[in-house]
Amino acid sequence: MISEIIKVLKDANIDEPEAKAKIILKEIANIGVEDILLNKEIKNKDEVLNFARKLATTGMPLQYLLGYWYFMGEKFIVNPDTLIPREETEFLVNCALEKITKIKKDTVCVLDIGTGSGCIACMIAKNALNTEVLGVDISTNALQTALENVQKLDLIKRVVLRKSDIFSALREGETFDVIVSNPPYISQVDYDNLDATVKNFEPKNALLAGDNGLDFYKKIIGGAKKYLNRNGYLVFECGQYQADEISKIFVDNGFELTDVIVDLAGIKRVVAGYFF
Repeated sequence: MISEIIKVLKDANIDEPEAKAKIILKEIANIGVEDILLNKEIKNKDEVLNFARKLATTGMPLQYLLGYWYFMGEKFIVNPDTLIPREETEFLVNCALEKITKIKKDTVCVLDIGTGSGCIACMIAKNALNTEVLGVDISTNALQTALENVQKLDLIKRVVLRKSDIFSALREGETFDVIVSNPPYISQVDYDNLDATVKNFEPKNALLAGDNGLDFYKKIIGGAKKYLNRNGYLVFECGQYQADEISKIFVDNGFELTDVIVDLAGIKRVVAGYFF
């Protein structure tokens, strides 16, 4: 069966056909790698092959066709209004969680800018029980998806969502102990050269960030002090080759640089600053 799926995907020039075939079998037929090796019977063969053919004909990311994807052990609803959660973003969440432990308050207030599917906000709230998280996004459709994820994970009392263009809808006097963001960080040149699957299906406004990809870092860092409590932290995910520039923006705006975290691919993926 797996060879049939691989052939369907290969004939359509779908990248990583073997890996995707295994995912299809796991998600659609609940067949794992051991089951494949043992030639376990697949009862819904037609459904599995139809899914593979749909993937092949549409070119849509597998995660969008499934309607969900996994992040830090939880299953999140995803669609073309939201970015697909990726493993590298776990470094961002883990850094934010580490900063939260340093804040000695009964309740730590966290702002997630560009919340998208809500995966960052939800996993912070789920793993740090003393937090209240506000997730903001400019996209109404993304916020609806985030709300569904918040409800699914039973975090409705601790994760609040609001439509906002960065800080635009924050209230006077509303402040936070940690601000976290995986903002758009793709430059125009890099966007033009993106894989077609990403460029054609994932939301452009969640990817593109001006000529050099730094626009949102400058806006967020430049405006953060009004909303960040003293002894608070600002934590970003960033793209390849951007960490040094972001570090400079932090320092130029009076923050102390605390972390530059390298991911499993050797990319400087997370940068954090401290507001003293």
